Amino acid sequence: MEQPSGRTKTPGTATPRLSPGGSGRRPGHSVTREQIARAAREQFAAGGYDRMTMRSIAAQAGVDAALVAYFFGSKRELFDEVTVLSFDSAALRAQLLDGDSRDVGERLARCLIEALDEAGRRQRILAIIRTAGVEADTARMIRDKFTTGVLEPIVSQLGAGQAPLRAVLVMSQILGIAVARHVVGLEDLTSASQDELVAAFAPTLQRYLVGNIS
Repeated sequence: MEQPSGRTKTPGTATPRLSPGGSGRRPGHSVTREQIARAAREQFAAGGYDRMTMRSIAAQAGVDAALVAYFFGSKRELFDEVTVLSFDSAALRAQLLDGDSRDVGERLARCLIEALDEAGRRQRILAIIRTAGVEADTARMIRDKFTTGVLEPIVSQLGAGQAPLRAVLVMSQILGIAVARHVVGLEDLTSASQDELVAAFAPTLQRYLVGNIS
């Protein structure tokens, strides 16, 4: 099993490491790079970091394994690049807080369901969730970027108190709906519409954000 190392480079700045050799397409072809990235996102979403290999990703992409290393470097660098979730934490907080405070849970639920219904973002989210279960760095990233970086400030601004606990409770619901719908594939969740899911999910989020949790 390949072991992850620390995050050592900024996503999007991969530097060629190896001569590609073998059969495979000529390096520098943007289509080849994107098909590798697409295969990697799909595999990481399906199995997480530790179950996937550079060879399995190359096979799905239809290229030599050397090309994967050429374009992305190590498996860790490939994972970091294809699973990066680029968003402005301050802008997201402002979006969720814009409007009646009684509807923050609904806005958060809709934001999440829409993200999970878009294939590219869903693959990134599921890859991160699966990997967080076996890798401390990724679990820490979820806590720092989402729980502490987005949810705690929202709770604090809403003024309900117990911000750290409330943020963790909200995150537990977010992770739960993602896993139940897209990993376990529970039928009633997979067949429900966005509006149905938001209507069912939002009240629990709203209670955790500002309601009674004693």
